[in-house]
Amino acid sequence: MKIIFDLDYTLLDTVRFKDALADIFVQENFYADYKKYFKDQGINFDPREYLNILKDEGKIDSYAEKEIKSGLKELLGMMDNYLFRGVAKILKKLKDGGAELILLTFGNKEWHEDKIRTLSIGRYFTQIVFEEEDKAGSEYLRSLKNTEEEVLIVNDNAKETEKMIKIIGEKAKVFLVDGPYVKNIKHNWPIHKLVELINYK
Repeated sequence: MKIIFDLDYTLLDTVRFKDALADIFVQENFYADYKKYFKDQGINFDPREYLNILKDEGKIDSYAEKEIKSGLKELLGMMDNYLFRGVAKILKKLKDGGAELILLTFGNKEWHEDKIRTLSIGRYFTQIVFEEEDKAGSEYLRSLKNTEEEVLIVNDNAKETEKMIKIIGEKAKVFLVDGPYVKNIKHNWPIHKLVELINYK
């Protein structure tokens, strides 16, 4: 069995992680800027690009830039602290049980590589696939279209999951994890806590 995992809001407590990012940038307008410069523009967040924006707008000086870069480096060194409780135990049990684990993540490739590089759970995944445009356009997913192997999608985003199933086919099963995007479309999938996955058969 192949199990395809999402990262943000599924394995990683992205709400807490974003709060930590906001603290590093020491900007009261971090969330407004995040929406204005990235989300509303359909651009994946990249802290390096955000730093450039802040510099260009004269909101930070060279000292603040140095402090922010130092804070980002420190944050990336503590990535395991932002994993949901029990993630490593769940992944280990599934892998030891013979499942092939794949991490399929959407966002700025360089930023996601930075995050995943320091996560201890990386060793459980056979493949780590980065998609900057849309998971629905993933070459990896298209390669699974004719597979006879059972495929399980573990994700918090219902709309994204629906797109993934359209590519892989109805044979793909869904384990929808409770999160902010779990009801962004109408669906009949049960909503789970991640910890329930440890008993998945």
